[in-house]
Amino acid sequence: MADTTSTKNITATDIAAFLTDNPDSIADMLANHPKLLALCLAVAHDQAQDNRQIDPKVVDLSPALAFKARQDARKIKQTHESLLEVAAENILSWKRVHHATLGLLASTDLPSMCQVITNEFPVIFDLNQCQLIIEEEVAMQNITGTGLSLHPATKIDAAINSRSLYLGMPNDAAQQLLVRPAESLAIIRLPDRLPNPVSHAVLLLGGKTAYSFQPDLGCDLLVLLAEMVGVTLAARLELQDTVQ
Repeated sequence: MADTTSTKNITATDIAAFLTDNPDSIADMLANHPKLLALCLAVAHDQAQDNRQIDPKVVDLSPALAFKARQDARKIKQTHESLLEVAAENILSWKRVHHATLGLLASTDLPSMCQVITNEFPVIFDLNQCQLIIEEEVAMQNITGTGLSLHPATKIDAAINSRSLYLGMPNDAAQQLLVRPAESLAIIRLPDRLPNPVSHAVLLLGGKTAYSFQPDLGCDLLVLLAEMVGVTLAARLELQDTVQ
């Protein structure tokens, strides 16, 4: 006859072994005792937290690395967008220079060239005004009606602060060169390697806003435009002398 009063100490190992051998019992137990599942999950979470804090010298860099990766991706995107904007602006600038060149080439004499500069350049470059100014001390005869503006050399020199290129707000001397008020301007001397009186002329571009021409603005295209105007002016003056 079996001894029903005898007891056996059941350990956690015994319970684990039983549940492993009887997986159906796990489902029945969790179905009938829902609080047990919540307790198991809580204990597992606490254990995971304890495991992460076993070595206080170990630092989890995953969040910092993820944040840096997001920052780098954002910078790359911004750089990419900036390059696209610069490329688009450069394409537009070269297209405008191309149209201006065609206008200069289409001119047949000095008056028509000055008309292109005065009337067409402001439209092409979205300007307030555009003038071709020459020092009155070296101006040729019969210049009236050609469209060239005449001003004393000292006034032109003061307007550009004795430089070959001036960008920014107009000073007092520059104000006297304008045909109408301008928020900003660019004044470029025509190349000094060209013959007189071309080397004593300047191209004046009046901006519609204070930001149209600033001292830190790139000047390569402006210098190129002045060179094209200077070469064309020299050719038209030579043609005019030949006709006369």
